[in-house]
Amino acid sequence: MKVLRVLVLASLGLMAGAQVWAQGPGQASAPLSNQERIQLCKKKQGTPLEPAATPPLHVEDSAGKITKPTVIHHVNPKFAGSAGTVVVEALLDEDGCVCQTRVVQSGGKSMDDAAVRSIEQWVFLPATQDGHPVRVFYNLTVNTSIR
Repeated sequence: MKVLRVLVLASLGLMAGAQVWAQGPGQASAPLSNQERIQLCKKKQGTPLEPAATPPLHVEDSAGKITKPTVIHHVNPKFAGSAGTVVVEALLDEDGCVCQTRVVQSGGKSMDDAAVRSIEQWVFLPATQDGHPVRVFYNLTVNTSIR
C-alpha cells in the first residue's frame, strides 16, 4: 500500500512540474501579441461559444469597474451608397473575439448586414475586471455618409 501511495504522489509531482516547465520557471503564460490574438479570433469565427461560469457584463453599465475593450483590428463595412447609423451590440469573449452580434439600432437592412459582417471580424484587447479578462456586451456604432 505504501508503494502505491508513493507512485501517486510522484506522478502528481511530475504533473505539477510539467505545468511549471511549460510556463517557464516562476512565470505565468505570456500575454498574446496583437497578431497572435487576431489569428486566434480568426480560428474561433463560427465556433459556438462555451458556457461561462458568470454571465457577460455590460461595459456601459459597469460604472468604471470594467476597463473597456480596445479595438486592435477592424474591417470597414462595405456599404453600397447608403448613409446612416447602425448600433450593434457585440458579445466579446475573454480573448477579445466577437462571438455574437445583435443590431440595436437599425440603419436599414443592407447597412445592418454590412455593419454586422464587418464587426464579426473585429478583434479587441479584452475588457478586464480586477486585472482579469472578462466577457462583455459592448455597443459599437457604425456611421456612414455619402460623399
